Amino acid sequence: MERLNYDEAFIDEFGNVHGVVEGHEDGAVMLNSHVDTVGYGDRDQWDHDPYAATIEDGQLYGLGASDMKCAMASMVYGGAALANLDLEPEHDVYVTGELMEEVSEGHAMKYVVEELDVDWEAVVIGEASEMDVKRGHRGRCELRIDLQGASCHASAPERGINPLYHAAEIIDRIEELNEETNDHDFLGAGTIAATNVEVDTPSNNAVPAGATIYVDRRLTIGEDEATAHAELEDAIAAAREEYGNDVDASVETLTFDRPTWRGYELESKKYYPMWLLEEDHPLVQDTYEVAETVLDSAVEIRKWTFSTSGNYTMGVAEIPTIGFGPSREEWAHAANERVDVEDVVRACDVYAGLGLEL
Repeated sequence: MERLNYDEAFIDEFGNVHGVVEGHEDGAVMLNSHVDTVGYGDRDQWDHDPYAATIEDGQLYGLGASDMKCAMASMVYGGAALANLDLEPEHDVYVTGELMEEVSEGHAMKYVVEELDVDWEAVVIGEASEMDVKRGHRGRCELRIDLQGASCHASAPERGINPLYHAAEIIDRIEELNEETNDHDFLGAGTIAATNVEVDTPSNNAVPAGATIYVDRRLTIGEDEATAHAELEDAIAAAREEYGNDVDASVETLTFDRPTWRGYELESKKYYPMWLLEEDHPLVQDTYEVAETVLDSAVEIRKWTFSTSGNYTMGVAEIPTIGFGPSREEWAHAANERVDVEDVVRACDVYAGLGLEL
C-alpha cells in the first residue's frame, strides 16, 4: 500500500494491517478483510496445489482464494484507485487486513474499535457474497457444560457417580431444544447442537471423574448469550429429574485469548451477536446502488449463512456494517477453494466506488 500511494500504511500493535486514503471530513469508512485462513484439510481432495494459486478456466484455485484473499486484493487495489484519483473521498478510507478471524471472528475488531482513535462511520466486509449485498447474519455462541462425577473402578460402578450418564440425558434434551428455537423470516431459525464430549478418566476401566459437553448455538433475532445459558440450564434440570442431586453441572461461555504474532494479548468471549441492518438503511441502499451501477447488472440484497466480524462491528459496537465481496459462500472452507478472477477485478471498482460514496 505504500507503493500504491496510500496516504498512510501501518501495522497496529495488535498486528492488523491498515492502509489509509485520507478524506476531507471527519470520520472513516473501513473496507475489511481478514488475512488468515483455515487449513487445507485433506490434500487428496484438492485437484490443484492449495499453495500454488493455479488459474484455470478463469478461476484462481488455492487456500484462501475465496476466504478471503480475493477481497483483500480487491480492496487494496480499489483503495489504490482512490489514492490516485483527483477526487477526494468524504471520509478517510481504511483498507484493513484483520487477524485471527478464522479462530474468533470479531476478536481483532474489538482491538481496532476500542484502541484505535478513529470515528468509524461504516464498515464494508468483503466476505464472499456472490457479488451481491449482504446486510446481516445469525450470531453464535460457543459453550461448555462441565460435569463433576466420582471416579471408581468400573467393576463396581455403584461406588461412583458416572457423569457420562448425566451427559447423555443433557444431550437428549439439547436435541429436543433444537426444535424450540426462535425463527425469523429473513435470518432463519436459531440452532443448538452438542458438538463434542471430553471425559476425565484415569482408565477405560474406571467410572469417569468428570465430563465436558461442548455446544454450538446459532442465534437469530430475539436470541442471545443469556438465551443459550438458559437452555443449557434447562437441559441440566432434565438430567436432575432423572438422577437427582448427583448431577453437578455448570455452564460457561468459552473465551479466546491467544496472543497475536506481535505478542498482543486480548481476551474476548466466544459470543458473537447476530446483526441485521434494515433494508431501507442508507448504507444498504448506497451499497446496492454503487454495486449495481458499477457492475451494470442486477444485484440482490441478501444475508450470509455463516458468521463474520460484523458480529462485533455491528452486533457489539453498533457501527453500520454491510457486506460485499467476490466469490461464493460454498467455496469457502472447501477443497478446491476458488474465485472467479473477473469478479476480483470488478470488485476493485465497487470498493473504489464505495470509498467515494459512503
